[in-house]
Amino acid sequence: MGVRINESQDLTAALRTREAILPGVMTLVLVATFTYLSPGLSLIVTFVPAIILAYVCYLLTSFQQMPEPGRVLPIYLVAFGVQFLHFAEEFTTGFYTRWPVEVFNAAPFELSTFVQINMISYAAFALGAIAIYRGIKGPMLIVWFFTLMGVIGNGILHPLYPVLATGEFGYFPGLYTSVIYLVLGPLLFSRLWEVRRDSGSGHEHDAEISNKSGSNQ
Repeated sequence: MGVRINESQDLTAALRTREAILPGVMTLVLVATFTYLSPGLSLIVTFVPAIILAYVCYLLTSFQQMPEPGRVLPIYLVAFGVQFLHFAEEFTTGFYTRWPVEVFNAAPFELSTFVQINMISYAAFALGAIAIYRGIKGPMLIVWFFTLMGVIGNGILHPLYPVLATGEFGYFPGLYTSVIYLVLGPLLFSRLWEVRRDSGSGHEHDAEISNKSGSNQ
């Protein structure tokens, strides 16, 4: 498991390490890839902001202190399993055509492209599970992207898609399975983010010990 970056360390130097640079490069690559593959604005206004925010969250949390696997991995794996059910619902109800066409007035996804994007993503998400278990920092970028876009994003956006498409609430491909993420999303986010609270508590504890030591001298 990675060592926590504390206040005595040079943050600028830390940001020059490969654990910061490689995920940053991957973020830029994914921004370019999503922009290139996007039918209209579909991926540009969803996936692109999500991967940038994922990198920011990574720098604020996992980059400084890796989470406890036992706290994060079970929820992550449940969410990952639900994602397969979500893909099945989207695939069988035509999400790949209706989403770009009806929500963004763009061309539909090619079916092969839609499947390839999802399968490559799932392979990356599986590697994210290994990163959590083994305490490897860099791939936590993907864990954060899955959390923000795949879980929280799907949970929030899918109920809104019919409104954006037709102006009315109703069913839109992927809606039923996305509702599960309204529960899993906050749980997974809080488990990943709690290292920030732990870090703050650690600093307060260190300060308290330092003050007591000074008083005893």
